[in-house]
Amino acid sequence: MSTSPVEMIGASPAWRQALDLARRVCATNATVLITGETGTGKEIIARYVHRNSARRDRPLVVCSCGSGPAELVESDLFGHERGAFTGAVQPRVGVFERAHRATLLLDEVADIPRATQAKLLRVLQERRFTRLGAPYTLECDVRVIATTHADLRKLVARGLFREDLFYRLNVFPIPVPPLRERRQDIGLLAEHFLAQAARQQRSRRAALSELALAALVSYDWPGNVRQLQSVLERAALLVQGRTIDVPDLPAELLAGWTAPAPGESPTSLAYAQRLRVARVMHECNWRLTPAATRLGVSPQALRQLVRQLGLKPG
Repeated sequence: MSTSPVEMIGASPAWRQALDLARRVCATNATVLITGETGTGKEIIARYVHRNSARRDRPLVVCSCGSGPAELVESDLFGHERGAFTGAVQPRVGVFERAHRATLLLDEVADIPRATQAKLLRVLQERRFTRLGAPYTLECDVRVIATTHADLRKLVARGLFREDLFYRLNVFPIPVPPLRERRQDIGLLAEHFLAQAARQQRSRRAALSELALAALVSYDWPGNVRQLQSVLERAALLVQGRTIDVPDLPAELLAGWTAPAPGESPTSLAYAQRLRVARVMHECNWRLTPAATRLGVSPQALRQLVRQLGLKPG
């Protein structure tokens, strides 16, 4: 089974579990639903599954499901005949037709309009579809992988997503963890992205100071791996092959950041704990209850920890 370096980056249990699930489903023809926040690497997992499947010699056809009104989404999916709707001056081949005997990636499948969901369900069940405006149907042999950052179960409960379509897509779910749940991978990812930036910029590879790495590890990364990559590309441009230090990082990454105490190593567990708690307290405006929830402790335990660490607002 082939692998590429970027897909294997990460030693955290959460990331290895996602990869293990991907490995298990590669050799099958099962429909896969990959879930996770924006920027976590859902498409990386999808490409990994396709590249290690029996369809690897055929293309991975990608369809963005939130590309417009229902008529245009249906045209993207199933194609159309000339004159099928206003503006359809030429016939068009849809992604299901292009992905025949290959793999189709439905990116952000939750965005498919409600009116189109029934037609998608029918194609997944019958393996046949009809171009818009066509009097005939076409057969398709397609392996479907869908991704979404939305909670489809909640959308089903609100009547925004068909329950039968959800179960048809959710044959083999693969949850992809956010970066804040795989902090031990941040150093490995940073090394990869800095090497990548050096190649792209044709410059000397930038290094990362211990303090800067500590700042990266303690940040919660709402944009996940994609945000980390952008931050490091920017920092590499700023330092031009020198060492990236804390002042070279964007301001939003330094909110609540505090330097090590005298004699405290930036790589020590004590500093990592103090920095993490300081960050969360700052982001929660020093309100104990929400900060304790994010840290997974009781407000009483957090109050005692804040006192022990000597943390104060500002």
